[in-house]
Formats: sequence, C-alpha cells, structure tokens
Amino acid sequence: MRLEDLLAREDLRLTLVTGSGALDREILRAYPTDLPDPRRYLRSGDLVLTSGVWYSQPSDCERFADALWASDAAGLVVGLVVLGELPAELVKACERRRLPLLLAAPDQAFGAITEVVTAEGFAAEQRRAERVRAQTLLDVLGRIPPGEVSAHLRLLGADPGLPTTAMAVTRTGGPELDLPELLHEGLAKKGRHLIVGGTSDEAIVLVNGRASRKSLADELRALIAARPGTSIAAGISEMASSVSQLGEALETARRGMESARSGPGPVSIMSLADIDSFDMLLAALPAATRRSFRDHLLGPVEEYDARHGSELLRTLDTFLETCGSWQRTADELYVHVNTLRYRMQRIEELTGRRMSSMRDRTDLYLALRSGQTGSGQDSSGHSSGRGSGQAAGDDAAT
Repeated sequence: MRLEDLLAREDLRLTLVTGSGALDREILRAYPTDLPDPRRYLRSGDLVLTSGVWYSQPSDCERFADALWASDAAGLVVGLVVLGELPAELVKACERRRLPLLLAAPDQAFGAITEVVTAEGFAAEQRRAERVRAQTLLDVLGRIPPGEVSAHLRLLGADPGLPTTAMAVTRTGGPELDLPELLHEGLAKKGRHLIVGGTSDEAIVLVNGRASRKSLADELRALIAARPGTSIAAGISEMASSVSQLGEALETARRGMESARSGPGPVSIMSLADIDSFDMLLAALPAATRRSFRDHLLGPVEEYDARHGSELLRTLDTFLETCGSWQRTADELYVHVNTLRYRMQRIEELTGRRMSSMRDRTDLYLALRSGQTGSGQDSSGHSSGRGSGQAAGDDAAT
C-alpha cells in the first residue's frame, strides 16, 4: 500500500500537510509510538502514528523527525487529541527531511488506520505469493501434461473446465509501473479468474472464463487511457477450450505481442483475427507443427553445419533475404561468389530444393522463420535478419 492510496481512503479522513512529492512511498507497517526517539524500534517503510505526548518544546520536533528520517520511515500521521494544534516546528522539520506529514481527523482512532494498513499488507503479500505460483505454471505451460496443468489451475483458484484466453502485454513507453499488478486490478471481473505473472514491464495473463478478444482489447484500451503517457503492446489468443491448448495459446499471445510492438497508438494489439503476415500465420500454427516442418526441410543442413563447422544455414538465410542476389549475399558474408555458389549447391543437395524455384525458395524461407523465437532469432541462434562477418571454420569442408 502506498501513501497516496491511504490518502485516497475517504473513511480514514487523512489530510496531507507536507510531502506531496513522496506519496508513492510504500507502507510496510503502521507503528504507533509516543517515544521522543523511537528509531531503535522503527523499520524502513513504517508509517509512524503519534499523538505527540513527546512534545514539550520546539527542539523536540527536530529530534523526533530526525529519528523517522534515519529509520527511512514512509511517513508520519499526527493526531491532535493531545497536542490541540499541529506544531509549526514539526511541519518545518518534516519539510526539511522531505518526510510526508499527514494529519488525522480529531475523532479518528489510530486503530482504524493500523487495521487498514495491516489488511492491505496481508492482501499484498497474498498477491505476491499467488504471483509466484502463477509464474510457476506459466514457466512450464506447454511442457507438462494436461493433468498437471489442471492441478495448477485449481491451486490458483481457476476452473480447468472453463475456456481460457492468454494475453501477453509489454510496456512500450511511459512511466515505470507494476504491469502485472495493474492488469490484475484492471481486468478483474465477476465470472472470471485471472492468473497473472511476468515482470514489472512485461506481463502474462491467463483469463479463465468466457472473455472475447474484443472485450479484452477494449478493457486494455480503457485501462491505459486512464494513464496518459503510458503505451503498451499486446497479443491476445483465441479462447482455449481445453487445458491441452493453453501452451499454444500462450505462445500465440507472445508472438502477437512481438508483432504489435511496432503498431501505432498507445495500445497496439494483435491476435489471430489480425493475421496479415507470414509471421502471424506461423504463430497461429502449433509449435510441434512448425518444428516438424523446419526439421524436415532444414535438419540435414543443420546437421551438416554441426559436423563441419560451416555456415550453410546462415548463408541460406542471407541469400533469401537479399532476394537471391549472388553478389549482395557474397558481400554481406565476406566470401567470394564462387564460394557462395558452392555453398548453395550443397544446400540444394541436402534439402532436395532448387534456388531457381520460387516455390522451393518460399518453403525454405518459411522453414527458417518457423524456428524464430520472440527475440528475433531462430532456434539455432541465427539472426532472422541478414548478418555480416565470417565465423571461424567457415567453409571448412570446401
């Protein structure tokens, strides 16, 4: 819980006196005290509550404020039942130390403030624990049997029998924020359960329960519209009717998110409904299908490279990216055209495909891209774009 959240609680009726620049401080504990120097009992992030019994002269304010500053307290709440009025010296002492100072309403008990802070702290701890459990599932999704996926979902409070939609969201601009927490709060609705993981800048969400792609996209736009300056890119899968489809749904969402990074506007969203390139078309295919297609066409080439330390796969990639230009490919690879022709001949022998055929070139190009990961590299670590330079062992078999 942050100071600004506490101030926003109308039931607590707190008034900010000074320290508006530090309202994003997180409160870890509420600690009531009337000791003149409580530093030995304080922890970083404490919200100190005091009635001011310790006050008898102006210098007392310096001593008390200094103890809070040295302990890295999140802020100070003062009640006036004892003091009658807020000492000006205390306000100045807090201002000098940039320590947020809040004033409690005359009839507000410190117990109510403590209860709110404690309850919020417990809820936050529960959310952190749930995020850890959610991340455990997200890390193994697609690699464990459906029965284990169902067990994980039940432990997280989800219903494996309900359809589930996968979302991958990344912050592309604006101030820092806890994206998983923002999505958890902003997308929570009756009739659905959210499983949220990821990092502060990139979140994964499984929406367990019926939710259309359009409704989720609209909710994301509304969420970001309330935070001017923030921009995101997101990928949304179709609803997976079975837990066995969740791994593919998550991968599709991630690929959609990568494709959406270059989209316009504060909220760029891609899903299967937006397929307009081979990247998105490949993303819609099961990973096993893509791997099988790639291995069938390029497996012999990869094995040859591994045995001879050659760069046939990179050569093929560069050749296709340059639209079959012999000279440009040779220049980018820093090899002689005759060396390039030898390499391409060997690739044709290994794959059974001909560079003179557009159909064969297309098959080989798609096979190369079928191994791409979110980082823009294929499964062998080759860049999806054109490379330069010559590796050791180049054309060891020539």
